[in-house]
Amino acid sequence: MTTTDLPTRSADEEFSEDALTVTIQTGRDGAVTVSVAGEVDTFTAPILRSAVDAELERRPALLVLDLRGVRFLGSAGLALLVETQKSAGARGIVLRLIATTRPVTRPLEVTGLLPLFTITGDPQ
Repeated sequence: MTTTDLPTRSADEEFSEDALTVTIQTGRDGAVTVSVAGEVDTFTAPILRSAVDAELERRPALLVLDLRGVRFLGSAGLALLVETQKSAGARGIVLRLIATTRPVTRPLEVTGLLPLFTITGDPQ
């Protein structure tokens, strides 16, 4: 699936690419959770970026990126996270990452990006 193939968003939906699956859910409180599974690299980051950008345009009070299913986070994925943090902050949106696995936490630690984010292991 390419970014131009993304359908119009419904309450709960899933976008899938061979190496990446993105699922979006909106809670009763209006918080949006974007769950990511697979590899976030140069080839798949545009799919995730498209989904995240669409949610940022909706301006939820809270945007949660659930990265527990990410098996690989490359430089394009790190750049996407930094850009998402900046865009969310500029819109007054609270961004929280759910990051409990080494494939996500290690690149954030090594690059010194960890302090930029509110990170939790709790989906609540």
